[in-house]
Parts: sequence; structure tokens; C-alpha cells
Amino acid sequence: MKKLLFYILIVLIIGLQSCVDLDQAPYSTLTPENFFKNEADAKSAVMSAYSAFTNTDIFNQFSETIHTQGTDDSEWGYGRSTANVDKNDFDQYAYTPESNLIYRVWKGYYAGINTCNYAIDNIEAMLSGRISDTRRKQLIGEAKFLRAYFYFAMARYWGDVPLVTKQTTSLDRLEVPKEPVEKVYALVIEDLEYAVENLPLKSEYTKSDLGRATKGAALAQLAKVYLTLENWQKVVELTGQVMQMGYTLYSNYADNFDITKKNGAESIFEIQFLGGDGNPGSIYNGFFRPPFVTINGWAGYGDDPVTKNLYDAYGTSGDKRRDVNVRLYTRTEYPNMNVSIQFPYYCNKYLDFSTTATRSSSSNNHVVLRYADIYLMRAEALGRMNVNDPNAYEYLNIIRRRAHGFPVDQPAGCDIKPVGSVSGFVNIILLERRLEFAFEAHRRYDLLRTKTLKEAMMAQNPDIGNKVSEKHYWFPVPQAELDANRLLEQHPLWK
Repeated sequence: MKKLLFYILIVLIIGLQSCVDLDQAPYSTLTPENFFKNEADAKSAVMSAYSAFTNTDIFNQFSETIHTQGTDDSEWGYGRSTANVDKNDFDQYAYTPESNLIYRVWKGYYAGINTCNYAIDNIEAMLSGRISDTRRKQLIGEAKFLRAYFYFAMARYWGDVPLVTKQTTSLDRLEVPKEPVEKVYALVIEDLEYAVENLPLKSEYTKSDLGRATKGAALAQLAKVYLTLENWQKVVELTGQVMQMGYTLYSNYADNFDITKKNGAESIFEIQFLGGDGNPGSIYNGFFRPPFVTINGWAGYGDDPVTKNLYDAYGTSGDKRRDVNVRLYTRTEYPNMNVSIQFPYYCNKYLDFSTTATRSSSSNNHVVLRYADIYLMRAEALGRMNVNDPNAYEYLNIIRRRAHGFPVDQPAGCDIKPVGSVSGFVNIILLERRLEFAFEAHRRYDLLRTKTLKEAMMAQNPDIGNKVSEKHYWFPVPQAELDANRLLEQHPLWK
């Protein structure tokens, strides 16, 4: 893991990663002619693609603004406010094609895609004497895994998008039309299938390389793609393969977020962060910590304020996940809390109490895929095909038993019984996913793919829910991109 973080830090310094718009050429003093001379060079190019995850618009500050605000899990108001226009726009469904954050996310993903294309194109072109065929395929597999991740996110956000599969090398022919979302998904599946064939198992990496993409991560992500596409049989097939790879559930849910247990037994893929000044650290610790809580000399920002709706969803039956995910602060503990705050609930994940952590740089990794998701995806797929399938309920109940402190392999009082209708079962799955993966960048995706975003927002706050319309199941194409690319068209619902 330290080796991966070292590479990310180096590429952030030298600027190998493109950090520009889709309509600009990548800026770098490194060219294929003077760089791709050996396997180490090829590896460095792939490591640069991982650094896209340190972009604050992809997996840091604004990631949870997108995934959690504008859902029933987080809302400004009730005595808490922010001056950040982007966060308010997402919170209130006021974003437009001109919104800064929409543009920044678009740019962030295409910068990552361009870096993947740069690595893929040039590693493919390397002479056989400079790199072995096995290593070539592995490194290309990592880059294709990452490219698939970025395009999968864009397909879920925007639908039809430009499909760029070659590195940007000049300012010529930069106007690119959108491709149908079906073609985007076809590339995502093709890239992930290549990754499955050519990536090593997690167990085959040394400790210093933990955090790199693996065969298990590619299979799990491919299952997620087919879950979104509602190909239930493929979800069952792929999750079954992951279940043969040695991953296990922690007996204690909280261990998934213990900063001393990163890349552990349940982790399939997580974004690597290293705290401290000058390091590629996470900013979740500082942004989620409340502004009235000072530790090691600094207080947080209290971003993504948690709704009472989410806190109450855990019920009163002893779900241990609630206090891991959400903390209810009291004025007895913190008399300096603003008196206007009605519901002082805040995200309780991503804690780093070390003295090296700063408000904007902590060592909390962000888990993108973990083994619990395999159980819940498999449960959903089985239940969608046969709502009375006992295995669907068993996989669901394994997750529930752990959450309530029971042995996972024995029936327990928290078990869900067959409900008899697919819609009822899906509602149960969505709730379980909400409780299990709070603040792990799943909620918005789940509401989008099941077309339940408006329903969720109406239950949380009808004033906001009434603003949600069909167009909000998609992001608008940024106006800045439309202005720069004459072949690009706005999403039909946003015209």
C-alpha cells in the first residue's frame, strides 16, 4: 500500500495525470518516446491513473455531496447551513447545466479516463523486449479496470456521453459527439472482462501493493454493472465467483472502518489515502467532523449533515451499524454547539485521531467495494428472479445478523421472512443497503437504478421532494462543454 501511495504522490507532483478538460491536450514534459522504456515506466503510468481518485470531485469532498446530499441521508437545514453554492444546489435540486460542480465532476472523470487511455495505448505499443507479455496484460488490465470505473459512473450520471478510448495527443479533432449509453456499457463490460482475465488475486499482491485492482475487484464491479442493467443471472454468476476467492466478512462491522485495518479481509477495493501535510490524504475526516468538536487543535466543517430520517431508519432493535455510521451529539457533551441545530446527527465514519492528520489530509481509506456488497447484490438478484428463494433471504440475513451482533450462520430474531412480492423484497434490500453502506457512495446510485429517488426525497422532505422530476435522474451536460464542443448535445430532459 505504501508503494502505491508513493507512486500516487510522485505523479501528483510531476503532473503526469491530465488535469484539464476533455477539449484540451494533456500537459506533461513526459512523452511516450522518452518515458516508456521499461516495466517500471509502464507501472508508473498506471499508478498515475489511480491518482484520479484523489481528485476532490471524485472520491473526496464533493463525492459525498453528490452521493449523499440530495438523498434522504443528508440535508442542510434544521439549524445547519453552508455558504457553498454547489452543496446547496445539490441539496435543494437547484443545479443546472451551468453549475460548477457538474462541470468539475465531468472534467474529473475525463481527466482520469485520459490518463487510463495514455497508459493503455503506450503500454500496448511497448516493444516485447521492454516488458513481458504477462506484465503488459496485468498493467493494461489495471488501467482498463479504472477506465471502466470512470465510464460506469458517467453512464449512471449522464447516460449518453462521449466515448473516448484513445489518449488525447493534440488539439485536433477534439469535438466528440455523445454515444448511446448502451455503447458505454459495452466498453465498461469489455474492459472489466479483460481485467478479470489478466489481473492477479488480492492474495498474490505483496503488502506494499495492496490497493491495486484485482481479479476479485473486477468481478465485483462487473456484478455491480449487471445489477444496474438488471441482468440478475449474471449477478448471481459473478458474485458466486467472488465468493470462491477467500474474502470474508468481519465479525465486527466497525472493523471495516478501523484505520488500523485498511485493506482487510472484507475489502475488495478501496481508495488509498495517507494523511499529513504533503501527502495524498482524505478530507472526509475534517469535512465530516462537526464544527463544535476540536481534536488535536482543529475542528471540522460538519459537512453532509445526517438526517433524522437515516438515524431513525436503524430502528430500536439493536442495529450496531447505527452508531458506527451516525453519531448523535448532545449539548451536555458539547455546550459550544450552535443552539439553532435541531438534529445534531453527523457522519461517524472516516475517523482519524492521529496527530499527523489535518483537516484536509487524513489516512482514512475509502472502501469502494467490500464483501458485504457481494452478499446483498446476490440476495437482490436471487429475490428478483424468485421472491420466495430461501437463499435470497439467507444472504440478506447474514448481513443483518452481523449488524445485530448474532452469529451469521444461525437463524436469529432479526431475520427477514419471505414477503411474497418482488416490490416488497426490493424495498427491504434498498433499506438494508442504505443501513449497511451509509456514506460509502452507494445511496444515490441505488435510488437512481431503482427509480425511487423522488419517493425517498418525498419521505425525507416533501418541500425538496416536490422539486424532483424525471430529469433529476440524470445530470445535465455541463454548459461549458456544450460551448466548447459543437457536436455535443444536451440531455433531452434538460433542454
